[in-house]
Amino acid sequence: MGEEDIHSEGENAIHQDSLFRDEEKMEESANVAYLLTLGILLGLILREVNKKTKFPYSPMVLTCGLLIGLLQSSLGYLGESASILSHMHPHLIVFVFIPVLLFESAFNCDWYVFKYQMINILLLAGPGVGWGAILLGIVFKLFLFYSDEDMNWYQAFTLGSVLSATDPVAVVALLKELGASAAFNHLIEGEALLNDGVAMVFFIFFNKLSKAAAGIGGGVTFGGVLLNFFRNSIVGPVLGVIVGFFGALWARRIVGDDVEVGWLTFVFTYLTFYWAEFCFFKTSGLLAVVSLGLFWSAFGKTKIRSESEHAVHTVWSFVQYACDTTVFLLVGMIVGTEVIEERYIYTSDYFRMILFYFFMIICRYLMVISFWPLLKKYGYPISQPELIVFVYGGLRGALGLTLSLMVGCDSDLPPRFRHLAVFFTAGMAALTNLVNGTTCKALVNYLNMIENPVIKKKVYKRYLTDMIVNQEDTIKELQEDEHYVMADWNQVKSLVGSQEYLQEVMNLEKEIKQIQGGNMSRISYEGLTDSETFGEVRYRVLTILKGLYYSKFEHGQCDEDSVRLLVESSDVALDHTNSILNIWEQLFQSFTSFSSIKYFFKAKEWTFLGGYAQQYITKHLGFVYDVTTTFISCSQEVLTLQQHIPMNKAAVKLIMDELRGEINKAEIYLGSLNDTFPEVIRAIQTKRASHTVLMHQRYHLEENQKNGLVDDKEFNSLKANIDSRLVELENHSFDWQIPTFDAFAMEFPIFTGVPKEELNTIVKSTYEKRYQQDEIIYEKGMTCQNIYIIQKGSVNDEVGSHILKKGLGSLLSYANLIGDGKCMTTARAASETVLHSLNLNVLKSLMQKSQVFEQKIYINAIEYLIKLFESQAGPLAQMEVKGLGQFLRSKTQFKKFDVHSNVEFMFGGYIIKGEIQSCISDDGEGIERYRDYCYVPPRENDFTVNKQLICLVFDDAIDIIKQDRLEQFNLENHEEIVQERFSRIDIQHQQQEL
Repeated sequence: MGEEDIHSEGENAIHQDSLFRDEEKMEESANVAYLLTLGILLGLILREVNKKTKFPYSPMVLTCGLLIGLLQSSLGYLGESASILSHMHPHLIVFVFIPVLLFESAFNCDWYVFKYQMINILLLAGPGVGWGAILLGIVFKLFLFYSDEDMNWYQAFTLGSVLSATDPVAVVALLKELGASAAFNHLIEGEALLNDGVAMVFFIFFNKLSKAAAGIGGGVTFGGVLLNFFRNSIVGPVLGVIVGFFGALWARRIVGDDVEVGWLTFVFTYLTFYWAEFCFFKTSGLLAVVSLGLFWSAFGKTKIRSESEHAVHTVWSFVQYACDTTVFLLVGMIVGTEVIEERYIYTSDYFRMILFYFFMIICRYLMVISFWPLLKKYGYPISQPELIVFVYGGLRGALGLTLSLMVGCDSDLPPRFRHLAVFFTAGMAALTNLVNGTTCKALVNYLNMIENPVIKKKVYKRYLTDMIVNQEDTIKELQEDEHYVMADWNQVKSLVGSQEYLQEVMNLEKEIKQIQGGNMSRISYEGLTDSETFGEVRYRVLTILKGLYYSKFEHGQCDEDSVRLLVESSDVALDHTNSILNIWEQLFQSFTSFSSIKYFFKAKEWTFLGGYAQQYITKHLGFVYDVTTTFISCSQEVLTLQQHIPMNKAAVKLIMDELRGEINKAEIYLGSLNDTFPEVIRAIQTKRASHTVLMHQRYHLEENQKNGLVDDKEFNSLKANIDSRLVELENHSFDWQIPTFDAFAMEFPIFTGVPKEELNTIVKSTYEKRYQQDEIIYEKGMTCQNIYIIQKGSVNDEVGSHILKKGLGSLLSYANLIGDGKCMTTARAASETVLHSLNLNVLKSLMQKSQVFEQKIYINAIEYLIKLFESQAGPLAQMEVKGLGQFLRSKTQFKKFDVHSNVEFMFGGYIIKGEIQSCISDDGEGIERYRDYCYVPPRENDFTVNKQLICLVFDDAIDIIKQDRLEQFNLENHEEIVQERFSRIDIQHQQQEL
């Protein structure tokens, strides 16, 4: 070998060492990335096309991918990039994209509906897939007459498994748009979600049988089949649940870090898939990921802090869209390239493919009918139209195409079969998406599958009417703005669609008249049966309860386990709106019995298990207390909406009485809880109070940052401190101690700020009194000598027609402190009760000495006064207790005025004692007078004090009820003034047309 040869080899070694990179590959890589970016851009364009035309999105992307694959020779370097992508291994699609798509679908499902449909979903996605694969294999062999040279029986069943995987994205989106039931949507989605993994299991099984029959690979034994089935169908899902559990624990410890929570869900999704597929488990990664997503849907969502939940869902929605687009584009390009290079597909195969399309629908129908008796027995009932749509909506999509490509690149299989697998799967994906996906809407309408009752029409008419009125208000406001004086307002009304909306309202009114036989009653809904009326009111009540539960959770006033149980109790009740409300029973069944908990109280004294027992008691009773108090609070808020429900008042009253009965059961149980475990309840209340304060601090800090009052450095430091305290609070151990009355009195809210010597005087005047259940503590009208604080048990305080339930730590009664020496209510022990009696004269003496103490007494007494004198309470009577207390403490001023003073009630007020008068009333005539225990409406003119006045002056208007809650009840929301304004708008438009 010469020196030149040695030198040449040395140069080659230098250029091809471990750091060597081919520069030409760099340009290819850039072009591939560029093509994928253009693919996402194409997806955005098609997304807009979908919005305008309602043409299904996935078929359009698949078609574009096919065209790119077919025309790649004419696309220059983009075509070269498409060729590179077309020859990528299909396993890469499964490993990168499919786990994301499966997890996102499972994560965003409604767990309650999915769980209720679980048996039906498992039937269709389990044995249903196997039976469907066999039927499709039979079609290939017996009806399409494919010989063993084309495909043997095992290969036919393998292809049948590939074609059993459904992807009904377009159909589900359509059904949601048309208003199909959530139960039916989840049956379609759930079957598709699980049958992807199951189809792959059957695909692997039949593929092994096919190879074994050809002498390739090891033999297949019955024991091996059972072992593989167990490993794939059981081990995979169990692994998903275990990973989901640890991921949820981790997520719960993350406070205020959206990035970490989002990445946590991504990392565990891929790790679950890879651990299942490639590590020790060797099981189904797809089923493991589905199980992981379902676990997060059921339990993981509420582990994510409310402030991060929206960000996580937004990120996953983006990733799901990007992956779905990329998968259909890649698969389309791969199939298009295969068509160009196709040498194994004959003309007769095209005719067979068209024929197979119809056979495939028939086989899916036979598969569903085979399980029909069981499908009717479990889950939600399926109607005959829904059965037809379910069969017709079984579209084929990404996973089936990917599995077919895996068959196509398997060199152990015959070339003819490999090409037939890709050919038939691509054809079925194209036909089902382009034909079934685009005609499903017409089929749904033809079958009248989706009910559109008069209530839905009235709801929609209400929305349109309100929108038109608000639209006109906005136009009038802009017409007065000098910056819009030259605007063409007729054209504005045309551009914003005023006339079209009006016409649609008129059409809806005609339809409603036809349904109700000309009766257009807005209030009573006379066209409905009693059952429909009661069911509709229950539906509204339960829907609002669900919204209130989530609101409590988002504001940190309810734990994740509690909100999950509460929401599920409403979901269960929503399935039975034709039956009386039975919410509490559903909740109560989830609690451990008191007798069982007492065993844990004994165990807490044990050396090794004591700490765990105490931890369990605190956690479980905290959960029970949280669920019970949240249910009572939210249900009481719903009761305040009673008079705003525009339906038959007798029906509304009946449903509200049902709800009161449920509240009463919960309050009795809460009383028992307080009596039995007072030391634990004190610790629970301490923890909840601490959590609420920290959440309020966090909210206040975030508001200050938005307003520029805190810079980023200070904000991050303070926020990190609050977040760390929240985490510490989760794991903090509280002492179980019942304080002495002396210590308790020092902490009692109304005594805060009272000088120690005065407080000692109060404490010294106290003594203990015991009452048996139903024993009267005091009666209305009797001489009042004492005020009581409940130390144990609970008391029913009869206030007018209302009964206020007072428990541990409550004071009886603030109203008696401001009266004339007579008891204003009747109090009765609801259980065995221990009270601490406080001397009335000592407390009244303190009221004279301390204005702050006096103000607290009067404000707390308002709850009683507005119920005792309900007809005089005005809008205060409609406020729920918590909202009333917040309003009185934050937006009112306690005032006293002498005779002949002038008083201003710009936003209204409430007279506790005294009398005022005004010489000018609303109509400009007569004299207005307001006396004891009376609401004063807002007035611009001053009042004159006729009798020494003690009152509350409001600093802001009363927000009686949250508007969003009211609107959920108010199906029409057409008060007279709104209806008149709408009528005037309609007349004006008609005149303009003439």
